[in-house]
Amino acid sequence: MRWLGRLRTEQQASWLQVLKIVVAIAVSWYVSVLLLGTELPIFAAIAALLVVAPSVNQSLGKGIERSIGTVGGVVLAWLASLVLPPGPLMVLAVTVLAVIVARLVRLAPMAANQLPISAMILLALGAGTGPLFGFERIVETVIGAVCALLINLVLVPPVQHEPAERAMRELAHGIADAYERIDRSLTSGSPSEHLLADARALRDGIQSTRAAMDDLADSTLLNHRTRRLRDRLERDERLLLTLTVLANRVIGMSRSIADRSEAFLPDASIAGEPTVRRIGIESRRIAHEVRALVDRQAHDDGRTTSMPALDGPMLTEPIEVPRPHPEHWVLIGALLEDVRQARESLEAGADGV
Repeated sequence: MRWLGRLRTEQQASWLQVLKIVVAIAVSWYVSVLLLGTELPIFAAIAALLVVAPSVNQSLGKGIERSIGTVGGVVLAWLASLVLPPGPLMVLAVTVLAVIVARLVRLAPMAANQLPISAMILLALGAGTGPLFGFERIVETVIGAVCALLINLVLVPPVQHEPAERAMRELAHGIADAYERIDRSLTSGSPSEHLLADARALRDGIQSTRAAMDDLADSTLLNHRTRRLRDRLERDERLLLTLTVLANRVIGMSRSIADRSEAFLPDASIAGEPTVRRIGIESRRIAHEVRALVDRQAHDDGRTTSMPALDGPMLTEPIEVPRPHPEHWVLIGALLEDVRQARESLEAGADGV
């Protein structure tokens, strides 16, 4: 019975979204009855159901696609009724033809689905009633789409900032953990065998955070609530750019360690190099500063969080590099370059927050 699990999902629509759908269906239904005198304004109800979306921008796009698909289906059904005899075979033929036409003209998904649905319903319900029936269905669809769009504007859609913020913080803490693993690997002289794999997993976090940021950007379009959030959104974009650079640098450091694993053998252990110890300290401080960076932005946005202070030299203090062992200089040089770029990215990110 595993297939039953596919019928349910943990990510449910909010009750505000459910309320907007219900109100949009009811409003479009009664508006159609009043303006068109239709007893069963099914097209208006379907349009309202499909057009209400989490954001106003999505509602506008869905309304346009839905209306185009309906108009195309009505026109196709009307033309078919002029040349084909009425009956079940005509409905089947026109529905199949509508699917092919939608593919040929490369319609967007909602318009492509709506084209055969409108043609099929129109022929099934309005056969023999004349072209006026098709025109009324177009108007009815437009009424449903407009009502849904207005409901989405009146019942203010939420800005999807919380999911993006949560994804950003999870990514930042994952990056900080990766730098701390670098520190442990260097100071202990025994890197974890999963060091590189764990660092590469940050790429999934970057992609999920980017997707959450795209959803956030979409929810702000045509939304009057975003005027006071514009600066905050710009800071989020800068922070994501900084975190992406930091993730790439820690992946590079992990790759360097994995590729030079012979440097960690007991007879050639690199842990005794003073520069390596300083790189480990620097990695631990980068981890702290990454957490502090998102913590500071959260504080600026009105959320109360705190980070403990660290003692000792900060990231701006230069690293002195004595002559390393001839077998270690390649690894040390690669790690130092990644640390340098990470420090520069952190300083730029701190200035932008």
